[in-house]
Amino acid sequence: MKSLQHKAKEKDIALTPAKRRAFLLITISFPVILFVVLEVGLRAFHYGPNLSLFTKETAGGKAVYIQNNEVKARYFSRFLFNPTTSPDVFLATKPAGTYRIFCLGGSTTVGYPYWYNGAFSTFLRDRLKAIFPEKQFEIINVGMTATNSFTVLDMAEDLIDYEPDLFIVYDGHNEFYGALGVASNESFARARWLTLAYLKLVHCRTFLLLRDVYQEIAIMFRGASAPDAGGTMMEKLARGQYITYGSKLYYDGIEVFKANLEDLTSLCIQHNIPLILSSQVSNLRGQPPFISDDPDNMDAEQKLAFAATFDKASKQQANGSPDSALQGFRSAIAIDSLHANAHYRAAQCLESLGRNDEARTEYIKARDYDRLRFRTSTDFNLTIQQSCNNQSIMFVDMEHRFQERSPGGIIGNELIVEHLHPNSRGYFLMAKEYVHTLREHQRIASSSEWETRDTLNEDVLWDDRHLTEIDEIIARRRTDILTSGWPFQAQTPIVEAVAANDTLGHIAEQVTRARWTWKQAHMEAADYYFSRGEISNAIKEYRTLINMIPVSVDIHLKLAELYLQQKDYEATRLQLLASLNVEKTILAYRALGDIYLNRNQPKEAAGFYEKTFTFEQTPPERVDNGYLLALAYARANMADRATNQLLQVLNIKPDYQPAVKLLSELKSSTH
Repeated sequence: MKSLQHKAKEKDIALTPAKRRAFLLITISFPVILFVVLEVGLRAFHYGPNLSLFTKETAGGKAVYIQNNEVKARYFSRFLFNPTTSPDVFLATKPAGTYRIFCLGGSTTVGYPYWYNGAFSTFLRDRLKAIFPEKQFEIINVGMTATNSFTVLDMAEDLIDYEPDLFIVYDGHNEFYGALGVASNESFARARWLTLAYLKLVHCRTFLLLRDVYQEIAIMFRGASAPDAGGTMMEKLARGQYITYGSKLYYDGIEVFKANLEDLTSLCIQHNIPLILSSQVSNLRGQPPFISDDPDNMDAEQKLAFAATFDKASKQQANGSPDSALQGFRSAIAIDSLHANAHYRAAQCLESLGRNDEARTEYIKARDYDRLRFRTSTDFNLTIQQSCNNQSIMFVDMEHRFQERSPGGIIGNELIVEHLHPNSRGYFLMAKEYVHTLREHQRIASSSEWETRDTLNEDVLWDDRHLTEIDEIIARRRTDILTSGWPFQAQTPIVEAVAANDTLGHIAEQVTRARWTWKQAHMEAADYYFSRGEISNAIKEYRTLINMIPVSVDIHLKLAELYLQQKDYEATRLQLLASLNVEKTILAYRALGDIYLNRNQPKEAAGFYEKTFTFEQTPPERVDNGYLLALAYARANMADRATNQLLQVLNIKPDYQPAVKLLSELKSSTH
């Protein structure tokens, strides 16, 4: 026994401090090594989505960036969600003198219920181009539906590397229910620091694997009650999450929003990037509160008293007695000061009595006290304003601008389609106000240059907008579908079928049901107008397409073909030249050669015909194009070139009579 103890002691003595440290280091390093091996392996096999904000592509022979659709996986893991990402492209190498603006935010930034051509970013780009046609602008919309300030901050950190000249952020409505929000069903944690850590860890493939495993296990336990079982995205993110004004959760939301804005503004100041923030706009008159349930702290007697008072006032209002009804609603408010619908009904009475300023105050309270927080409250708008320094961090009081252009100074359905998304006039107004702010702060140009150049006729600019009737029909249909279900109606969304003879309506329906793309819808609309002889409308469809997808050469060529059919040769020429800036095509070179030859500019025609031979051609095409090139040479008094070209044509097709005849004429002229 003593011998064994002695041997153990000798062995223990043999484990020197250096060896102990080595063993400890190996023990600690093993999980790290395991993690590194797993991470490298997952990356090697391309596990998980590409979470880059942009992908690099080639357009017109140049490297460009375009928003990556898979970036959504940073923010959404519980719900199947496929938000449309912007088609805006920008050059990978920023040209000198280019002013690059990134627009961030949620569905309003995206332009809902329109596509991106109805967003304020597109109206902004068109307005700036009209004011400064000689300057180069890149306006890139990186908005994403159903997201909030966490997404804005996360994207802004990435955007620093893309040489921005300005950020425009319109955000706030989704702060509670947007992905990662404090009351969202698509949330990782309520603690802000955990959410920020999550947004860093999500770029790690091992973390993605663990997240996916967790989600699969959670779905197994949830079974049929999985969160993605049905409903709109609004319903999935917010269903059952009601928030009382002044509650802890309400103030948690404000604190998170304030902290995210502080980090955003610090980021912009640190990197010398100007930032425009704006107050959020919502429908006050046209949207009653969604949820006005009695608070839990009211006893049964108070609830009965409130119900009796409210019901009596409601009957008086319905009977056309706004004075009496107003007194009744105010009595109800005295019992329950946070009842949103009581304030809303009082506002209606005040407005009917012509007391608009008082009505607006009550409408605002009705919105602020709504327990279903799809509309930003006054506290959040004040937080936005307080985040600005009126220098590099600029503030636009968009809510006030909308009030100024609304009847009685109360925002309603004149500029808003449902509870908060602007209509096309509203988005047009937003762009105008952002430009006004740029002018006020002397961004892009000096004060004197702004004064000289910013003389646009608003009616002309509106008439030239890149938004067509099919866009308005799509927007109306989307709005009808949205407002026919929760939380607007306590039912599954149901809308009337499109009439059989409504061609544009059926085109719009294909888009709203995600069967057709926006591009396909406009192409179909152009064909429809062309078949009816409405050429100007068909042209507008193609111009709208080109404005939004300038790197798609097929659209340029379609529009050129339409101009050619109308015998508008100058418009055809300009459109074909524009197409060559996107992509070199044999069709464009051949058509331009024909135009210049018909304009008796044979030397220019020959230059375009020559370019056709940089493409592969069939023997008949080489004969046809070769003859036209020879004809252009002949008319440009380049007889030797014409002769050589004709000999090449006749080598392919010896009996091609136009070439035989022209060659004979050339020989005769030289004798």
